[in-house]
Amino acid sequence: MLNGTNWNSVRLKVPIDDEIGWRVEFRTMEIQLTADENSAYSILIHLIARILHENQDINLYIPISKL
Repeated sequence: MLNGTNWNSVRLKVPIDDEIGWRVEFRTMEIQLTADENSAYSILIHLIARILHENQDINLYIPISKL
């Protein structure tokens, strides 16, 4: 069974039931970041999460034909 797909810093989690869709987990990167780079990455993830949370009408579906 497919449990998830892994990249270096992102993990896609398969839905476990009909109410919860695909989930994305941002993970720490394997390289050592400077304090400035770490701050920029944290702010970027925060802004992306905030935009997705506030705008519920964003459609992120990709047709199978485009994959």
